[in-house]
Amino acid sequence: MTRDEIVAAIRQNADAIKGKGVSKLAILGSRAGEDYRADSDIDILVEVEPETTFSLLNLIDVEHIIEDATGLQTQATVRRSISPRFAPHSADDIVEIF
Repeated sequence: MTRDEIVAAIRQNADAIKGKGVSKLAILGSRAGEDYRADSDIDILVEVEPETTFSLLNLIDVEHIIEDATGLQTQATVRRSISPRFAPHSADDIVEIF
């Protein structure tokens, strides 16, 4: 599945993802670029509004929505939990979806 196909599949499910409390979503890593393998997973970065209740179960639900839409294993991370040392390295490989 190409990056454009992944983006389209996620956008088709944006309402369901937002319903879990996600305000912004991006893909990063190999699937955001062109250096992925057929067995590469999708790395997702989500943002939630500060006043929104968001739990690990919500994060897992988001992963499942994307896995069902793309057929690819998904690994999601909440943006505020990323180490400040890692953030500059990942900034180049981020594709904002919504």
